Amino acid sequence: MNCRIRRACLIALPLALAGCGDSGGGGLSVSQPASTPTPSPSSSPTASPTPGTWVQQAAALYDVQPNVSTCSSGTLKASVKATFLSNLNTLRALHNLPPVVYSNDEDSQEQDSSLMMAVARQLSHSPSSSWQCYSASGAAGAGGSNLVGVWGSNTSFDSEDDYLALWMTENGAADIGHRRWILDPFLGKTSYGRITIVLADGSRASTASMRVLHFNNAPAVPTGIPAFVAYPYGDYPQRYFGATDYLSFTAITSTLGVWANQSVSFASATVSVSGPSGAMPVTDISTDNLGYGVPNSIQWRVTGLQPAVSYAVTINNVSGAPQTSYSYTFRMLP
Repeated sequence: MNCRIRRACLIALPLALAGCGDSGGGGLSVSQPASTPTPSPSSSPTASPTPGTWVQQAAALYDVQPNVSTCSSGTLKASVKATFLSNLNTLRALHNLPPVVYSNDEDSQEQDSSLMMAVARQLSHSPSSSWQCYSASGAAGAGGSNLVGVWGSNTSFDSEDDYLALWMTENGAADIGHRRWILDPFLGKTSYGRITIVLADGSRASTASMRVLHFNNAPAVPTGIPAFVAYPYGDYPQRYFGATDYLSFTAITSTLGVWANQSVSFASATVSVSGPSGAMPVTDISTDNLGYGVPNSIQWRVTGLQPAVSYAVTINNVSGAPQTSYSYTFRMLP
């Protein structure tokens, strides 16, 4: 079974990433907006774990359990939120990005957003008021968050880091919106909600919402903004980047905020990637200045990348930036 999502036309809106378990036993199938192809489900389903194991892991996420019959989203443990924040900041540190802080103000919206998605078994930044467990609070959370969902009869249990990895890799899709929000130099803060439950029909659903905009109080502009944001960069864990995923780059011209960095143009830019044996094939180059997450972006693929090998990237003919050329290296590590 494949999932479909809708993405609203607001350029500031975060993207939704859907994963759904097939009826035969789970596995992830990631859907992106209609302009990109939908990959086939991932490898064949794994053996079913002991039901109690999954249920116990789900129950351990909460101080107060979610309740679908009363449309209560429960209370996520502080330790779960702390783990998510720690993983997020560790990931951002790989890119020399400043850490973000946790905002409690949006917690209930993130939980309510996740509850709606789990019960509906679909994702939307503009959920219908006809949805079971719809709430204005959840709709507000959905409209300002990265979304992810996994559902099916026999899905495995995913960690907070699993969701970050799925948002970062986009499961190989060309639309890299989730990654852009996670690597936003000016993000400043976040909030996190998660619902992992067994539904009335016995199927499993697990959804999460990561707040990236529309905060109750706007985050302060962080200090320590780097000159560029490259993905992957330096020694990079393969769980966050696979050899067939899109690479990406953003140039930072001003530390005043996202909208002060839209003058950069990659219209005439060239991208070269070299390894121990010389130049690597670079394909599927695209650019934009849409301003969601990061203000400007060039993304591409490289054929033939291998783990534990150092690669050098050079981007030439950049305009509207402090430099016309940028260079850096990366290496995929386990």
